[in-house]
Amino acid sequence: MNLLLEEVLKFPIFETAKVISGKGVISQKSVEWVSVIESPVENFVRENELVLTTGIGCYTNMQSFFDFCKDVYESGASALAIATGHYINRIPEEITQFAEKNHFVLLDLPWEIRFADIIHEVTSAINHIQHDELIRLKEFQQQLIEMFLTKQPFAEIIRVVEKELGLPVLVVNNKGHVAAGSANIHQVRRLWKSMKENNDAEESHHPIFSKLNRTIGKEVQLFHMNIQSSEQDQGVFFIVAPPTYKMRLREVNIIEQAVMVSALWLTSETAIAENKALLQNEFVIGLTGEEEPEVETLREKARNLGFDIDLKYECIIGYPENLETLFYEDGGTNHETKHSWFESMMTYIESELADAGQSIHRNVMYAQEEDKLVIFLETTDFASQSSSNGTINQFLDHVERRLNKLLPGLIVSWGIGKHEDGKMTFFRSYQKALSALEVGRKQKGIGKRYHFDNTRISRLILNLSKNEEVREIAMSTLSPLIEYDQKREMDLINTFIAYNENSGNVSQAARVLNLHRQSLLYRLRKIESLTNLSLTNPDDLFLLDFSIKIWMSGMNQNKDRFVL
Repeated sequence: MNLLLEEVLKFPIFETAKVISGKGVISQKSVEWVSVIESPVENFVRENELVLTTGIGCYTNMQSFFDFCKDVYESGASALAIATGHYINRIPEEITQFAEKNHFVLLDLPWEIRFADIIHEVTSAINHIQHDELIRLKEFQQQLIEMFLTKQPFAEIIRVVEKELGLPVLVVNNKGHVAAGSANIHQVRRLWKSMKENNDAEESHHPIFSKLNRTIGKEVQLFHMNIQSSEQDQGVFFIVAPPTYKMRLREVNIIEQAVMVSALWLTSETAIAENKALLQNEFVIGLTGEEEPEVETLREKARNLGFDIDLKYECIIGYPENLETLFYEDGGTNHETKHSWFESMMTYIESELADAGQSIHRNVMYAQEEDKLVIFLETTDFASQSSSNGTINQFLDHVERRLNKLLPGLIVSWGIGKHEDGKMTFFRSYQKALSALEVGRKQKGIGKRYHFDNTRISRLILNLSKNEEVREIAMSTLSPLIEYDQKREMDLINTFIAYNENSGNVSQAARVLNLHRQSLLYRLRKIESLTNLSLTNPDDLFLLDFSIKIWMSGMNQNKDRFVL
């Protein structure tokens, strides 16, 4: 409740005062403050202020007096009361016409009325109203806190706020998710996006409204206040109002109380979510351990965390390859900032995993294990290998699309466990996903998806390369080619790889290598002469191909192992 100008003018002290202009808007004007101002106005007058003046600063120049009255009007004052009979004997017609035209209230005060008495009367009335409002505000504050402490739904708390304000609101957390409120989500986000892109938020100079920003749209106004706790942003509190709506002190006080309770609720929810995430992380990492706990105990823990482990899952391991590079490209410098940035980025990636699972209607469990992400994705009981891979690829497609938009340049390698390992085979699936990741990165390079079933040859070669006799056979076969390549830089090994991958088709291999056909034939004859092997003999062809795979596998494991 505000003190209306109409009520002020009924005070006995204004009995001899005359309303010169703006009689039609007196009942609509509120008075929040009273002050004595002489020229210049500048920023000394604020909205809804009753201004008293003697005109001493500009009575000798009527144009200056007109400019003074105009400045008071433009400041949003409720009314301008001019003491006449000393400096200003009569309010000029020009000023009266301007005031009438702009529905601005001008008061003619007899010189005998003391400003101090007016200030006393108006201030006392304002204080009385503010006292009553303060009592009501404390009752409202207690109501909100009691609802929070008794764990009332946050949506119900916000409904009480909306009823008190008479306006729809929307509470959004620091991740941009709606927490509660009935305001139109799309309308709020459109105005909010426009405000951030154009940087056109309107800040009030009024001390009461300093924390409240306003964005004006075509159909509505959007008021918004940041929700903070311990100097950390928890979200934003939005209020949607009609274009002509004027925010008053009462509403701002209600909003501040609502923001305070919103901060308590969001902080509490964040703490609960962080604790749950920690327990979920520990649980998922526990599934990858070799020791299998008792099934019923495992089921009970899973239920408490919102997991259903009786479904069929396949393991996926994600390894972000270049987070450190992105950190420095983002302007990062010190170690402490780097650690915090890494944690926030990994948390961000985890949130995208959850969204991807929801989008394809599959349960997903995930955890962070050092610099890797361990994921268990639900697959159907009777899925074929192709449909299982389809589900996994659909899931990863969604994740990568989101990450490419929000973290451009991020490279992630994915190891995918074996299909049809069955239920309750988390450790086995994890081991195969880890093996697929390690082998795939070595054999095919980073930033790809490596299915365990597609790494059989690579795993076989990797294990054989550890045998000393196998390494000796491979190196004795390849040594002449390696030495020749080092001296002549002819790249005979890659020449053979291209020739073999094109099934011995010389023309196709030449196109791949961007060589003339005769040049390729020369290289192939050189390979045969150096190795004493025939490229038309299947056994010789196999030996050369096998030796190159063993050599390349050894180079990937340890670059120094096979150096001649």
